[in-house]
Formats: sequence, structure tokens, C-alpha cells
Amino acid sequence: MISLDYRKWIREHQNTDYSINEISDNTIELKTDYGVSTIQFTDIDESTLVEFTIISLKDENIKFYLHFELKNIDHAKQLYREMIDTLLKLKEEKTLQILLSCSAGLTTSMFAENLNESAKMLELDMHFDAVSYLNIYQEAIKYDVILLAPQIGYMLHRIQESLTDRLVLQIPTGAFASYDTLTVINYINDEVKAFKNKQKKKTVSCHCKESTKASILSLVMMPNTAQTRTYYRLYKGNTIIDSNLIIKPSFDIYDLYDIIDTILLRHSHIDLIGIAIPGIVDETEKMRYLRYQEDEIDIKNEFEKHYGIEVLVSNNANAAVMGFSLEHPEYSDVLFHTQPFGYHAGGQGILVDKKIVKGRKGLAGEIKFFIERMQLSDKLHNLPWTQEGALELVCAGLLPSLCTLAPQAVAIRSPMTPDMNEIKKKLSSFIPEYYLPDFYFIKEASPYMLDGITKLCIDYLDK
Repeated sequence: MISLDYRKWIREHQNTDYSINEISDNTIELKTDYGVSTIQFTDIDESTLVEFTIISLKDENIKFYLHFELKNIDHAKQLYREMIDTLLKLKEEKTLQILLSCSAGLTTSMFAENLNESAKMLELDMHFDAVSYLNIYQEAIKYDVILLAPQIGYMLHRIQESLTDRLVLQIPTGAFASYDTLTVINYINDEVKAFKNKQKKKTVSCHCKESTKASILSLVMMPNTAQTRTYYRLYKGNTIIDSNLIIKPSFDIYDLYDIIDTILLRHSHIDLIGIAIPGIVDETEKMRYLRYQEDEIDIKNEFEKHYGIEVLVSNNANAAVMGFSLEHPEYSDVLFHTQPFGYHAGGQGILVDKKIVKGRKGLAGEIKFFIERMQLSDKLHNLPWTQEGALELVCAGLLPSLCTLAPQAVAIRSPMTPDMNEIKKKLSSFIPEYYLPDFYFIKEASPYMLDGITKLCIDYLDK
């Protein structure tokens, strides 16, 4: 009955901003000129599973995905409104935004004007802007394609490594020299198509080799400035039997309820739930997320009372360092340093003698408390937006830990500093190279976090 009421409510809320089409008895499609949202209903026993998916028509990427058990109509309506808000905001993203950059920005500014005129004449949904290479990182997050002038072509590989989710290209020298806008526009169109085709699904694997008969649900929450990505895997023994990625614009710890409800609807039994989350997690596994609020959230007790299932909570950097150690068992002392794009302070996961160091009240690795007081070359909020500034931040964050802990290996998740030799060279001006650890660049941290929280769960069950 609740399913029928909810579907009726959705149909009644159609307006001029989008159209509603019932594809089948179990599928509703919402369309705008900029995106398509699909609502899928799946009946399982006496319950109904609802899935929301939004795909942008501009780049064919998933912008929103979640699923939930349809139990509470008010909650379901709230999630629908969030989905609609995301769908309508795609209008602002429709135009392909392209940023040109050269040494000073003057030459590319004139070229950008010519390109805008050509795009308008050809009725193409493209917009071009220009910026000096000194500000390219700060501006890049607003654009879909980055075009480098030939004179700064030497920066191409570095910027591609730092901006992995953006298409970064060098303007063909002949076209740039002759202001051949048509050639550049065709070049962009071809490269955009090729870039889409390169998006491949990654193989899901786990480095946890310990044998267990338990059913473990591992969850990892990774919020950033644009969205929150929540990854999950359900293990039965050493086999992954369910996995997915939830994408939402907001950070809400209670989204985890929807994931767990859905898993229990599909699989009925879980022995242990492991949650890797940003923020400080103390000895009682209460979480304090300083970015938004100071209040503690007692995740462990709340979820255990709600589900009657044991829960283990960990800081996600601590989970990451454990996951990295599974891939590299040759190291017993490891530091996992994370410096998200655009952030002035990240965090650290610390492993000593293959054991996570949490410190009193979970404070270990919270570098934000000292990095904000250090004497740096520029204001803290300016440093993440240049290669030199990001390098300075990473090294400033690493130095105290290297001198105090002397780890054998350091894993670094920092898109702006992909060259480990640069980090090693800068650090060697403070610490003799003889004492420096091995360095590893990490492009994607979520697999390590998933592996790590799963390993922590297995160890917990063994105890």
C-alpha cells in the first residue's frame, strides 16, 4: 500500500520543470533537457526497494544514486526532493565549460573570445574562458575541459595527473598559432568522446586473505566539496557478494541506515558492520566531525540498538593505512597521508608494528591542529591551489610524523603532488635522505579504506 501511495504522490508532483513517463509498472522516468532520472521499484517479500539514478545528458555520468527500503513515506518524500533538486541543478551544468590557459592569459583570452564567437555561430553549447597558468588549479574545478597553450605544454602530464576527473589537453600548435577555432572545436569534440569511452569499470577485489565464515558489511564515507560518495561491500567469507557506490550532494550520517536496510532486505543476515568515516573516532567509537559540527555522534550504540548487529567504527584514514599494509605486508610501520584536492589540511592514518595508532580520544593523525599554526610561505587557504603550495603543505604535514614515528613507508593521497621524487627532495632538505621512508602515490583511496575496515572487522571477530 505504501508503495502505491508513494508512486501516486510522485505522479501528482509533476511540474513544468520536468516530465514524468511511466516506462513500466516498476519504472518511472523523469526528464529535463539536461538529465534523466530513473526511479526503479523492486518488490522483495513484503517490502519494496526504491532506487534513484540521475544521469547527466552532457557527459553521461551518474550524478546521483541511492537506494532505500520504502518504510517511511516522509523519509521517501525527502529523498525524492533531494533527487529533484539535483536533477534541476543540471541545467546550470549543461554548457560544456572550457578553460584555456597560457603563461599570462592574454593570448588565450583573445583566442577564447574567438572560440565563443565560433561556438555561437555554430550553435554549440560551449563556453570558453581563459586564465593564467598561475591560477589554473583554483579555476579548473569549475570547468569540464582544460586547454593548455603550446608554450606551457610541458605542464600537461602534471596537470593530467592532478586533475584525473577532468579532460586536460594541449591545443594543437598550428591551430593555436593561426587562431583556427574550427579545428580546435572539432578537436575538443573528438577528445570528449574518447574521454567518455575510457571510463572503465574497475575490478572489485580485496587484499584480505584471512579466512572467515562471517558475513561482514563494510562501509566507507568520503565527502568532498562537491558530493558525498559512500562505498559499500558485503562479504560472505572471503567473497564479495554485493557492492555499490551511493552518490549524494550532501553529507548525512543517517544515509547509512538506507544502505543497511537495503542490504538486509536483499541478504537478511549480517554478522558485523564496519564503518569507515571522516572525523575523529575515539576509544568508544563515537565520531566527531569537525568540518560541520562539534557534537559527538554515537554511531556504534545507535546502530547496534537499531539493528541488533555489532558495529565497528573507524576513522577512514586509519582504515586506509590498514588497507595499504595488506597490499604491502613487507612494511610494519606505515603512514597514510591524505591531502584532498583544494583542502589546506588532510589527515593521517598511522600504523606501528602493524597496529593502528589512534591516540588519546582518537586524536592521532589530526594534522589540522598544528598545520594552521605553522609558519608557511603564504596564507593557508592559498597554498592548496598551486603545485608549490600543495607540496609545501604535504611536507609540512609529514615532517613531524616522520621525525616522531620514522615509518618505513608513506602512502600519499594528494592529487596536486603526484611526483614522489619532488616530495622526497623537499623533505631531504630537513631530514637526511638516508632516514627517509619509501613513498607511494595513491590515486584512489577508497579501495584501501574498504580493505582496511574489512580487515579490522575480521580481527575484531577473531578476538
